[in-house]
Amino acid sequence: MKRLALLAVVTLSACAGAQSSDCTGDWFDIGKRDGRMGAFSQPDRYAKRCGIPVDVPRYEEGYRAGSAERPRPPV
Repeated sequence: MKRLALLAVVTLSACAGAQSSDCTGDWFDIGKRDGRMGAFSQPDRYAKRCGIPVDVPRYEEGYRAGSAERPRPPV
């Protein structure tokens, strides 16, 4: 019974990942968020996790815009 419950949790969590806003949102907005947070550019990771093609030029455009908004530490 425990194995069945574990299997259900794993299956449902995989479905939830595919439905996350990262998989259904605007690639510009997702890239912009990643750039603003200082995360690495990761369109390949989204494509693999979501199982859908990523508009890489749009993601990168957003990533650059988000990076430009990121506060820079004082020098």
